[in-house]
Amino acid sequence: MIKDLLPEGIFDLIKQGCNLNEITEIRLRTGKPLSVAEYGVYYFPADKDGHIYTVTKEDVEYVLGVATKHSVYAINNQLASGFLSCEDGVRIGVSGEGVYKNGKLFTVKNVNFLCIRIPRQIFGCASELKGVIEDFDNTVIVSPPGMGKTTVLRETVRLLSEKGKNILLIDERNELSASVNGIPSMDIGPNTDVLLFSSKKGGYADAVRAMRPDIIATDEIFGKEEIECLSDINRCGIKVLATVHAKDTLSLLKDKTYCALAAFTRYFAELGELGKITTVIDKERVKKC
Repeated sequence: MIKDLLPEGIFDLIKQGCNLNEITEIRLRTGKPLSVAEYGVYYFPADKDGHIYTVTKEDVEYVLGVATKHSVYAINNQLASGFLSCEDGVRIGVSGEGVYKNGKLFTVKNVNFLCIRIPRQIFGCASELKGVIEDFDNTVIVSPPGMGKTTVLRETVRLLSEKGKNILLIDERNELSASVNGIPSMDIGPNTDVLLFSSKKGGYADAVRAMRPDIIATDEIFGKEEIECLSDINRCGIKVLATVHAKDTLSLLKDKTYCALAAFTRYFAELGELGKITTVIDKERVKKC
């Protein structure tokens, strides 16, 4: 997918100096150096003479054209959300000039900044959650952005699914399942159903009525409304597995909005290192596991 998405010159430059199987992020900023990350470590690719590549407006437009199949107007909803979803679970963060319609963000124009995120499946990255998986109850994975929450969430879903739990995975940006034509290309387990490109609120309501999941899993909960939805899901007897952006559990629960998670969440799992859970707090037993 990356080869097709990028201009040939940029792809060749990245291929020369990078392991394509370890790239997790590519950033294109008009007039700035091309930036690439391998599992969270950033650098500027250079040619054989040591010249660092400067991204052009044409490069950004090329990527947008491929990602949107040259029909930007057909995906205004995604642009208004600040991202584009591509094949294989690749997500492109988009930044530019917002266009409002009737007081609501309608689309984005003059796009000059792209963050291409490439999902990687890392088997075993949720091994620290073995005890949680054996005795599963509502769990929230906590870390700052870019630490691998989505990867750990995906692996936890796979392990729970292999334990026989029926899981509904609400995959708003197609990062978790990397579905192609609705079929997941990531291993998310034999008992996992996927709801793509649905809002969390809509997905929760439909899931309870139609899919009878044991667990609903979703990425990056945000704000009071989504927390209230999770609480209501739990009231219905369905367990929840989610991620949230925060420095750590303590700072999360000090927030006047996110402290509401404590009312129904049993386990808080913190990523203290890239892709690695360093602390699991069992709230019921008031101890660290």
